This record gives sequence, C-alpha cells and structure tokens, in this order.
Amino acid sequence: DGLLEAKRRALGEPAWRELRGVVREAGGGPLAGAWVHATSADGKYLTRAQSGADGAYVLHVPAVPVQLTPTLQGWAIPAPTAAAADAATADVTLPPRATLDVTARDATTNEPIPVRVQVLPASPLGPAPESFGIREETNGLWQEFAVTGHATLPVPPGNHRVIVSRGFEYELYDAPAVAEAGKTTTITASLQRSVETTGVMCADFHVHSNYSLDSTDRFEEKVKSAIADGLEIPVSSEHQYIEDFLPVIQRLGLTKWAYSFPSAELTTFTWGHFGVIPAHLDRDAPNNGATAWMGRLPGEVFKEVNEAPEKPVLVVNHPRAGLFQGYFGMAGFDRAQARGTNTELWSDAFAALEVVNGVDFDASRDAAVADWFSLLGTDKTYWGVGNSDSHDYRRSFVGYPRNCLRFGHDDPSKLTGESVRDALRAGANVVTGGLYLTVEGPGGIGPGGKAAAGPYKVTVASPGWITPTSVEVIVDGVTTQTVPVGTSTGPGPGKRFELAIDVQPTQSRARHWVLFHATGTGDLAPVHPGKKPFAFSNPIFF
Repeated sequence: DGLLEAKRRALGEPAWRELRGVVREAGGGPLAGAWVHATSADGKYLTRAQSGADGAYVLHVPAVPVQLTPTLQGWAIPAPTAAAADAATADVTLPPRATLDVTARDATTNEPIPVRVQVLPASPLGPAPESFGIREETNGLWQEFAVTGHATLPVPPGNHRVIVSRGFEYELYDAPAVAEAGKTTTITASLQRSVETTGVMCADFHVHSNYSLDSTDRFEEKVKSAIADGLEIPVSSEHQYIEDFLPVIQRLGLTKWAYSFPSAELTTFTWGHFGVIPAHLDRDAPNNGATAWMGRLPGEVFKEVNEAPEKPVLVVNHPRAGLFQGYFGMAGFDRAQARGTNTELWSDAFAALEVVNGVDFDASRDAAVADWFSLLGTDKTYWGVGNSDSHDYRRSFVGYPRNCLRFGHDDPSKLTGESVRDALRAGANVVTGGLYLTVEGPGGIGPGGKAAAGPYKVTVASPGWITPTSVEVIVDGVTTQTVPVGTSTGPGPGKRFELAIDVQPTQSRARHWVLFHATGTGDLAPVHPGKKPFAFSNPIFF
C-alpha cells in the first residue's frame, strides 16, 4: 500500500483517502501480522496492508465504497467488511480461533527433538482469492518446522489431522485432534527412531535461499526446515555467492543436530552450474569470494577451483538441465565416447555428478544416470550425488534426496568441511530418498572401495510408514538382477531387510563396478507427497 501511494505522489496522480482501523479476533483482542485486503464493490483488488503489534493498520483507497477482508494463517477467512465512500476508519474482525499446542519428544530419550508439524483440517478451508497473493500451504493449514520440539498453532475450531515427523529415520505421529473455539488442545507426540544409522550422517549440498536471485526463502527458515526433517548437514549453495548456514545453526542452539560449512553453486550463464564443496568465504571479496567465470572456459575455471587451498570436490549440478544450466548438454556430452564433443567447453576435471536433482533414480535413468554410467566405464572415477536443489522449502523440501556419508560417529559438532569433503571424495556415499541402504562387498568393503566378485551383503531399512519392495543390482551399467526384499527382520515398527546377493561380471573388461538401487511402493506421503521412496549406492569396484 505504501508503495502504491508513493507512486501516485511521484507521478502526480490524485492521492487516495486514508483508511485506518484495528484487526481483532471475535471475542478477543487485537491481532498483529494480519493482512487487510481492500477490494472494490465489484471485487477488483485495490491494495493491502499489514497490522502492527497493536493490531492497527492503515491503507489508502479511492473515494468509493470498498470491501475489507482480513487474513491471517490459522484463521478462517471471514466475509468482507463494508466501508462507505466517506469512511475514515473501519475495524475488521477474524472469527474465533482454537489453539493446538504440540510438543514432540524422542520416544527413547524423552528429550525434545526438532520436528515438522503439519495440520490438515478435516474439512478443507476455502482458499483465499488468487488476487490476494497469499502463499498458502500446499498440504494442509500448517507446515511448521518446530526445531525446539514445540509449536503453538492457531487453527479454526473443528476436527483436524495432526502429523508430526522427523525425516526418514523416525516413525510418525499421525492422529486426529478436536479443536474448540477459545480453548487449547494439548498434543504430545512421542516419535520412535526406528532406522539404525550409526556412524552415518546425511547432507544436502544444493540448497538455495534469499541469497540466490531465484529464491525468496529466508536463511533461518531454510535451516529450520532442514533440521526439522532430520538432515544433519544442510549446505548453502547460492548462485555465484558463498554463504554458510553454520552461524545460523549456532545462533539457534542447534549444533547438537546439525553442522554446515561455506559452499556455493558456481553459476555460469553460458555453460553450466557446479557445486564447490567446500568453498572459502571471504566477506571482503565480491560475492564473498565466488569464483569468477565470465570470459573464461571450463578447463581454466575447473583448474582454479581444484587448486584452491580447500581442495574442494567439484560437482556438475543438474548436468542435463535446460538452457545454459546443464554442462553436459552445453558441452555436447556423447555417452558412446564418454566425453563432450564441444572440445572448447569440455573438461573432465570434475569429481562428481549430481545424478538426481529433487527426483528419484528412475526419473533420471535416461539422463544423468546414463551419463554417469558412461563415465564409470572409463579409467577415471566419478561419484554420484543427489540433492534437493530446493528453492522453496515448503514445496521442494530440503533433503529429498540426501547424501548419507559414513563418518564413524554421529556427532555433527565433530564434523569439518574437510571431513565432509573427504567422505564425499572417497565415494562413501549412499543417496537416499526415504530408504536407507547399506552395502558391503567381500572383506567388508563399502561404496567407493575396491572389492571382488562374490557375495555382497545389502540391507534396506525404513520407518514403518514407508514400504521398500526390491533391490536392483547394476553391474557395469547393466541390470543383472532385481531382488525382492522379502520379509522384514527389523525390530519394532521399523522395517529392515537383509539380502545376500551374488555379484559377478557379465563381460570382459579391465575394471568392473557394481551399485545397488532400492525402490519402494507408493510415495512418501504424508511427509513428501508425490515423492517416490528410493536409494542408490555409489559403486564398488572389482
């Protein structure tokens, strides 16, 4: 509203009349943070303003009758209030609310844990008119990232479904709740950790916030969403700008749950995007020290990145993305030759490939997966990663998929950027989208190592709300077996499947490799509706 009024003054247009009032709850006091939307009598949108700490608002409207509609998350949208053509004041009222007070604890330790709280009304509320410009939740009324384990949420009176979750290693709290007007309903959610991941912590290396030109997510909210969903290593990857989530994690008192380090997405506007893990943050340098790329070719830029003191892992992000974003497309990557046909743009001096970007393995099978398999057939080794590339944390969740790296301990405060880099560079990575996969070859060799043909031990685990179904065995890029997971041996509500799989080469070549791809049925609703459960390992060579 203030911008519109300033525009009228600047252009010499007639000023609109000022209209003041207070937003209140029916039977209650003033409400802060509510939007007051003004529309004409025929429904045309005019302007909006937000109420302050005292519930007061001020906006400007033409000298005609107008309709005023207040909105605030958690309240039902009321019928509009009429304001006459000569009115200078108009109070508006939101209907009475109920309150849900949610506390989440670990079932074993009884300690508060970071969680995501979703509230879905039994009878869906009518959406606000599109002209109001409100970004409503995609799944229900509330999606609160409660990193302290506690949330107090206003809701319309009535019946609701409350879902409390903590990523892919915990069971859900999923139960109805009756909310009464003017009263508080207390909910205690005891979540059981049912997936054993000792010695392993998981990372998402491709996360955007408001430091990127194409995301409006606030830095702090991005961190909260990642930690509430059980991600231990969320990493900022702003476009051509180095940042670090760690100071936010520290300020929020969440170092018990997560760690981060400076990183960036090296974003060219001609030949691709690349993850730099880790990067050196220099707040006195342009873009906090991001690598300059304009007027330079990939070989020169890759060399500079690789020779930086941090010795980062250089990752080709979304290699087949459209326009200038996909390096393999721009460089004309030919799978038969395992190299780019544009010799000016092609350089193989990267270490990893983002095989999945916000999707599952099958969705990338004919694109980045096929490219990766082509590279694995050479005498060089390239590791596969999977990231969310989240630009909107309420619609593309941080940590789907994520990279589960073996560190030998479970304490995020002991991590460093270098230790994460080294685990990634060693290939000790299993990419998960809900399923937890472990692989051991002969001699106990895991992903990234060199073993032999013979019996491999493969385990697939998940919480009870996810259903694994099979494991695909891929040798030298060819599917050799698809093994049903069988009967769960996991204790409690979690699911665990242990498989013994004989791995043998199918052709004569100097170096063989095997990786495993686990799948499940359905999707990850109600936590990640529409996302498929999966996991895949990095290769073991033999």
